[in-house]
Amino acid sequence: MIVGRNHVNQKKARFLRPVFGAFFYEAAMKFYRLSSEFYKVYNQYDEILTKEDRPYYILLIELNNLTFAIPLRSNITHQYCFIADKTNNKRSGLDYSKALVFTEPSLYIDLTPVTIRQHEFNILKKNEYLIKTQFSSYVKNYKKEVIRRIKNKELPASSLYIYSSLKYFHNELGLDVLFY
Repeated sequence: MIVGRNHVNQKKARFLRPVFGAFFYEAAMKFYRLSSEFYKVYNQYDEILTKEDRPYYILLIELNNLTFAIPLRSNITHQYCFIADKTNNKRSGLDYSKALVFTEPSLYIDLTPVTIRQHEFNILKKNEYLIKTQFSSYVKNYKKEVIRRIKNKELPASSLYIYSSLKYFHNELGLDVLFY
């Protein structure tokens, strides 16, 4: 009995089903810089990375109808990150704790794509779904921490709250209504 290749094509056909009317829906992972306007507006906040002479590269992620900008950093020493490179004992990758929230990203982001090291890009691209899942969890846990602190101000603040740049974006995250 000769077996044809139809079974392979049937598997491909099931895999290639349209997603939202298009085949192979794939978001491009692109990195950008923060604009000079960003540094003018946000330079007074301690937890936001504001070295204009050394611009940070950021990854844009859409989550809950908000645009988050997650910076690439080196020498990350905490757990709220995705490490893409551990060479020379320098833990570099995406630092979730320094993420920014923009309702109008075009005001604060230089939309000219930038290039990062190829091996880091490969690791980040390969783990794109994991990064989005981890970051979504980070934002969710941050919100829980804020609510915990509102309910009981006597509790000590965790490092999740103290060192996060999200504390400057409570309005965008919908947390400002909790203070009234």
